[in-house]
Amino acid sequence: MPPTMLSIENLTVSYGTIRAVRGITFKVQKGQIAALIGANGAGKSSLLRAISGMVKYGGEVKFNGTNIKGMAADKIVALGITHIPEGRGIFGNLTVKENLTLGAWLRRNDPEGVRKDYEHVLGLFPRLGQRLGQLSGTLSGGEQQMLAIGRALMSKGDLILLDEPSMGLSPVLADEIFRIIDEINRAGVTILLVEQNAFMALQLADGGFVMENGQLTLEGAASELLTDPRVRQAYLGV
Repeated sequence: MPPTMLSIENLTVSYGTIRAVRGITFKVQKGQIAALIGANGAGKSSLLRAISGMVKYGGEVKFNGTNIKGMAADKIVALGITHIPEGRGIFGNLTVKENLTLGAWLRRNDPEGVRKDYEHVLGLFPRLGQRLGQLSGTLSGGEQQMLAIGRALMSKGDLILLDEPSMGLSPVLADEIFRIIDEINRAGVTILLVEQNAFMALQLADGGFVMENGQLTLEGAASELLTDPRVRQAYLGV
């Protein structure tokens, strides 16, 4: 079995008196795509925000054996964790090129590596190459998602936290985004994927977790979850 990259132990997230995440424990292995599925409000995005240092939490998060609890978000990025939030989080008043450049902000001492990754991103997303001088806020939804993923790749992290990449996209564009996610993973990047389209997520993933009301209720191989009657009834519509 591959080594554990991300280890979550008894993680809790609260907003005032509301507990969004309730004592979750799980692991993501190096090289995996792990899918986290569940209804809106289940706590999935809060879990990702905790891992990336955007919200305070109880419990423990380890990345490649290092305890990252309480670490500043920029330090977590420097360790190799990149978070693509729901809604993409691009800078709409900056150009496509400026967004990509910001993705490599912590790599200022690696200009040759940045140049190669820049070319790699434009190879993955030719549309971005055609829009380098365009303000990012004027891109289509699909192009904004491509930019968000491309910017994440520019940081050259080992783990991408990817929140709802197909949201608001046509089926054709969603298929394209998922094909690229698969390609990124095959190149060696581990991915923790939160996705409302459970069928697409589990088809792509190696392992999966089901989250309900802030807790994990099921976990296992993605192929097993696809055939689990509870998952099929609640999330696959069959």
